[in-house]
Amino acid sequence: MNVPTSLTPGDQLPALLDRIARREKSALTRGVLFSLLPVTLTVVLLGYAQSSVRNAEKQVDALKAEAATYNTQIDTLKKNTESYKSQSQSLQGDTANFKNQVAELQAQLSDTQKALSEAVSLSRSLRPIDNANTKELASHFPGSESLLQDLLDLRQRRIKWKPGGQSVQEGFDSQSFALYVMKQKRASGIEVRAGESLSEASHSLYEKLPPTTQPKTGDLAFYSAGYAMFYFTDPREGSFVLGMTPVGITALKSDFAKPVGYRQVQWR
Repeated sequence: MNVPTSLTPGDQLPALLDRIARREKSALTRGVLFSLLPVTLTVVLLGYAQSSVRNAEKQVDALKAEAATYNTQIDTLKKNTESYKSQSQSLQGDTANFKNQVAELQAQLSDTQKALSEAVSLSRSLRPIDNANTKELASHFPGSESLLQDLLDLRQRRIKWKPGGQSVQEGFDSQSFALYVMKQKRASGIEVRAGESLSEASHSLYEKLPPTTQPKTGDLAFYSAGYAMFYFTDPREGSFVLGMTPVGITALKSDFAKPVGYRQVQWR
């Protein structure tokens, strides 16, 4: 039996159509695959982008939370700083007050030491005096008992020494006390101008009163320490002065210190 070695055109057509069909199918498959590839890539890229966006949003939220924490801490630090500033200012004020108090205490201590020193010095020249002396002086110097009795009454009230003082309640220094007594007993030639304090007026006593080299009972004796003391003559025990000192109203021997000068007082 002989096998044909060639096909007729009629026999080749089905094979050709089959080959064309397979090629069309392969081309269609490749076309579909090629068309799906961009979509797939797009979907993958979109998914990655969304994931990246979510991660970025989380990081932003975390940074916002961290920033809020820092802002809170900054606000707290600002408040603490203001509080520290206030405390510092308060401490500075307290320090200034303490310094002022220390300065005042030192001044008071200095005044106290000075007063103690004065008291020790004055104690050597104390002149005992009482109501009996008033009667004795009255027999020699009529009219003097009124001044002496008034001074002793004021001493009984324990009026204090007060530099620049102007009242019985506040106290007096030596010159303001002398002017106070003279005003109370209405001595002549003594005036306090309007707006002038008793302390200010007392500083000009030495200039206002007429001088004398032979003081009499009731005149004023002035001393370098700023004392203005009322002068009294005692024919039996010697002259003495009476007035305000750092230890209160005190009677002293007239030579307890060297007088600066004497001034006459005209009593009414």
